[in-house]
Amino acid sequence: MGVGTCRLLMFIASALHLATLVSSLNTVAVFGGSGFVGRRVCRQLVESGKCEAVVSISRSGRPPSYYCDGPWVDSVQWISYDLDKDWVSSSSSPDTERERLHLPTIDSCISCIGNVQPKKEWTQLFGLGFDDDRLRYENGVINERAIELAKSAGGKHFSFVSVSYETAKTLEGPIVGYMDGKRMCEQKAFEVFSEDNTVLVGPSLVYGGKRFPKLGKAYRSFVESPPARAYVAGNDFLRKLSTTPVEDWVEKLIFSSPVDVDTVARVLCAGSLGLIDRDMVGQRQQDFYDTNGQAVMYPNALFVDGTAEIERIDALVASGLG
Repeated sequence: MGVGTCRLLMFIASALHLATLVSSLNTVAVFGGSGFVGRRVCRQLVESGKCEAVVSISRSGRPPSYYCDGPWVDSVQWISYDLDKDWVSSSSSPDTERERLHLPTIDSCISCIGNVQPKKEWTQLFGLGFDDDRLRYENGVINERAIELAKSAGGKHFSFVSVSYETAKTLEGPIVGYMDGKRMCEQKAFEVFSEDNTVLVGPSLVYGGKRFPKLGKAYRSFVESPPARAYVAGNDFLRKLSTTPVEDWVEKLIFSSPVDVDTVARVLCAGSLGLIDRDMVGQRQQDFYDTNGQAVMYPNALFVDGTAEIERIDALVASGLG
């Protein structure tokens, strides 16, 4: 049997496997569905034809027509609900909150909630100051509430916008609250949905849409250019000559390729529909340390790490998304 025939059979088997996984229609809740990534997620879910219903839960509800147009918009149930201010109290029951916002029974959940905005006062990283408590709350506690609501509504799969390995290594010390919040969300999802039903998509920089539409592509062309790659490779070579080589994670982050927002959205959707499994992504890379030098472990969920992996998984699941 020739190599071409083997590849064809593997492709057919993969397509049949994906078709089996999405043989029934799904109801998917998207937290933060009116945001930059969330809008693309909602659109992809509707246009995939794999969903019976798509529900967006966000502070602003239905986005303005400038950001969203086309027939798919009317197919989404837009719910205006603030997981911070509208949550009655810290002791409020997820079941009670679900009834208040009329969240239907769902099959899966996607969270696009996240915030890394600095304080107005410039003091710390590159002159920027960050309120770690606020970042921990908005990236951790708020997402934990979303997970509790999804569980209350019957969700079985969870997808989440995390950050790439290089980004996490860079920000673990300087922006502690942000990374603590991300880790809180991941741990909660791991406990509620299990590691094999939790899909984390970890981009570095996400570009696309109507805001600065050409900037992301230009930046990607720059970091993937031969001179840029030669610069990074040269620095890596020089560091290896040292008796105590130290990785420059800021440099790695700056020269990591950004990814198009629509690609991120498709992979998030694939995760929520159960199209991504352990064989596709392998084990999660660890080796993290906090500011005190103590080892930090992340949940071993299904982690799609970085632009190359996001684009590879996107190609694998394309047939399952229609």
